[in-house]
Amino acid sequence: MKTIFIFNYSLPTDEYRAVMALGEDGQCVALIKFDAFTYPHRQFAMGSMHSFHEDDTDISRPVQATRAAVLGRYDEVFGAANWMPLWLDEPSANPDCYAALRRMRELNRPPVGVRVGFSPQALAGILGAIFGASDATPRTTH
Repeated sequence: MKTIFIFNYSLPTDEYRAVMALGEDGQCVALIKFDAFTYPHRQFAMGSMHSFHEDDTDISRPVQATRAAVLGRYDEVFGAANWMPLWLDEPSANPDCYAALRRMRELNRPPVGVRVGFSPQALAGILGAIFGASDATPRTTH
């Protein structure tokens, strides 16, 4: 069973808050950037919390999609159900996480982002909600 250390990996001046999922072997499994609306749900999205309640679908959909992508990435890297996520408020205070961060830097591995995509229907719904158009399908006119 591999431990995945999950922690805030952003600077106080960053517009988006980055959260890293780091394997004990020093491999960055995921690096996700959250906005101000989704950041409160970061622990659920990264798999370290199992309950989630958000009535606003503009927030819950991206959080759920991020969770599905991140958990899939954990399975891809470590094998299905062969990992345990651990949220850390102070990663430098955990000796095992500190060692994993050191290994990541020694290996000079850049963090890996997980791409979260939306279906054309979901994207059309999001654009419709933003622009208030009855038909939010993007069109190119020449």
